[in-house]
Amino acid sequence: MKNSVRLSAMSVTVLFIIGFAVLFFFASEWYSNRGKLEKLAYQERILHNDMEHLEVVGKWTLDYVKIEKALTYMLGDRISEVSFRILAEHLWQISQSYSLDPLIILAVVAQESRGNPLARGRFQTGKFSGALGLMQIKLETAKKIGRRFGFVIENENDLMQPDVNVVVGSAYLIRLIGKYGNLREALVAYNLGHTAVDKLLEKNAPLPTSYYEGVVRRYKDLVHHCSF
Repeated sequence: MKNSVRLSAMSVTVLFIIGFAVLFFFASEWYSNRGKLEKLAYQERILHNDMEHLEVVGKWTLDYVKIEKALTYMLGDRISEVSFRILAEHLWQISQSYSLDPLIILAVVAQESRGNPLARGRFQTGKFSGALGLMQIKLETAKKIGRRFGFVIENENDLMQPDVNVVVGSAYLIRLIGKYGNLREALVAYNLGHTAVDKLLEKNAPLPTSYYEGVVRRYKDLVHHCSF
């Protein structure tokens, strides 16, 4: 009887040792696998971040290519290669800074000047209207916008530079979008002047839409031409 008791005690001891060993083994495996999983999760996060970065860079690249195609389509060889590159860079920076489709700006250029960097606006009577360059900006408006955004506009010759004209015109358009909260009213104000639009809105009078519709048609044409 005593021998059987000793065997039971020894069995329990052996079983305890085996159980402890198994438990230790599984604990070690769990800890090891946990480390591997954490490493894999970290690598996955890095890969995800890299993919997001590549996606953003890809979008930036596509936007720049789109701008180049649109400028080539609209301007042809009417500006120098240097001016072309500066203008493309400015348009790209504006589009990224303000989340504004660069083709919207270029649609305004197409509507205003047909892509003629030396355009001088005329009234129906033939008299000079004061509107200059690609986005048909008036000198006084350009000076006000320039002061607000840190540009120095001194004379008409400054506005005949394509990059200066488009930067100032874009700044004015962006300001109007901020004022009215939508592109439609901003474009009408770009054409008529914000004072005229404010008066119409105060009276609940309908806004003329021909200019806005013209810009939309130009925009659709540019989208079609610049699609990949």
